[in-house]
Amino acid sequence: MIDQDDWRLQGQTFSNDELLRFERYVPPRPGSEHDHCEFCWTPFRTVQPEGPPVATEGFTTGDQRWICEPCYEDFKVVFDWRLMS
Repeated sequence: MIDQDDWRLQGQTFSNDELLRFERYVPPRPGSEHDHCEFCWTPFRTVQPEGPPVATEGFTTGDQRWICEPCYEDFKVVFDWRLMS
């Protein structure tokens, strides 16, 4: 069970029962090079650069908010997320 004081919970506005899909990261517009996990701020990029690891795939909402796999696993029950097949 996730503690309500978990540092990653910062007032995110996900609704319960949000529909997510797992996909490879693609920038939402030309010139955009990355996004971040809505919870832990892990960067999402199209390729793994030299240096600290980044996510190249993960869970996304219809409005292009990204969630890394570890945060999805930790919060899927809290937010009652559903996966698009």
